[in-house]
Amino acid sequence: MKKDYLFKEAKNFFSIFEAKSEILTGMKVPGSVTLIGDTSEFNKGKIIGANIDKQSVMFAQKRRDKDRFVYFYSKRYDEKIRVNLSEPQIHGENGWANFMAMALFELEGSGKRIPGMHVYIDNNIPDFFNCNNVEALQIGIVQIAEKFGDWTMTAVETAELCAQGDFKFMKKERNSVKYMPILNGQKGMLTYYDAAKKEAENIPCDINSVGLSFMVMSSGIKNKSVERRVAAINEEVKQSLATIRNSGGQVESLDQLSMEAFDEYRGKLTLSQKKRCAYFISENERSQAAAGVLKTGNILAFVDIVNESQKNIKNRLEIIDGENESLLNIINDAEGVKAARVLNMGLDGTVFVIVDNDKKQHVESKVRKAFMNITGLDLQTEHFELSNVMEEVSVNISEFGK
Repeated sequence: MKKDYLFKEAKNFFSIFEAKSEILTGMKVPGSVTLIGDTSEFNKGKIIGANIDKQSVMFAQKRRDKDRFVYFYSKRYDEKIRVNLSEPQIHGENGWANFMAMALFELEGSGKRIPGMHVYIDNNIPDFFNCNNVEALQIGIVQIAEKFGDWTMTAVETAELCAQGDFKFMKKERNSVKYMPILNGQKGMLTYYDAAKKEAENIPCDINSVGLSFMVMSSGIKNKSVERRVAAINEEVKQSLATIRNSGGQVESLDQLSMEAFDEYRGKLTLSQKKRCAYFISENERSQAAAGVLKTGNILAFVDIVNESQKNIKNRLEIIDGENESLLNIINDAEGVKAARVLNMGLDGTVFVIVDNDKKQHVESKVRKAFMNITGLDLQTEHFELSNVMEEVSVNISEFGK
């Protein structure tokens, strides 16, 4: 992001809120996607993630001492919302602000005092598919609160705090993994994260060196039948783990099993349960293999692993049909496409694509036209380089008049 854009956003803050001091504290926080791997409470596994080229820019200033109110302003929604830190509860009418509020409530609940503040948000991370739009907001406000406080948190602590806020206030599954690429990402690198070990590693991925580019294409369709299937898959995995434990296996989650070790328990499971468990276990191993080939600089081997991962989804999860199947078929038929994999377990019609640099505009045009002809639906696309990282920003308001 250009410096003059950040300066303009800081100036927008000044027009919304009356500045109380000379310095505006800010954060630039990117959106992110998980390219390979899937984690859940039943699979504390391994993933490969990447930050996309869209971000949330946030600027903030403290209010007066002992003030207990946070005023959020969203440029996207042109809406100002007040949150009372002394009343740690979410309110339906606060919408988008609740995600940041619950992170602040969790901080205060852990003994970290949060000051009243004015917060300006310009969030251009897409919300038509899951690229961690609200997660970026949560991370941004935690980072700003840390700048105003006398404490620091590690990336893992920040991720777990935000995940706990999701669970406590939104009744969502605790999933700290989704925050890690944002918190750890570096330019020119993909993030490999082992959820069981709570270890992150940034690995170089010079995709342009082999003439390729990354793209995401999404219909944004949240199909209820896919949601039901994913819920059923999670239930099958839960039941499988219970069966494995009843058979003497000391296994809390699937990441504790290799495919070889899993063979011992296959005979005690239904065919469907075998497939679901094998998906997660093999995907953990596939994520690890992807990290291995990336470390050697073998980008083409990484492309092959992405394709293998999609076959794993199709054959073992059996969730690819309807619009998702149409989109995948169209993408794979397009000249220049080297790999395609459904993201987010098919829940929002999103596909990660690796494509020849000189064919990406052609692929985008052809796929969008064909998908529209077949389904009557438009596609949203995001091309992204591995260049977007979380950054602290500070601007002196005295510069506005220069």
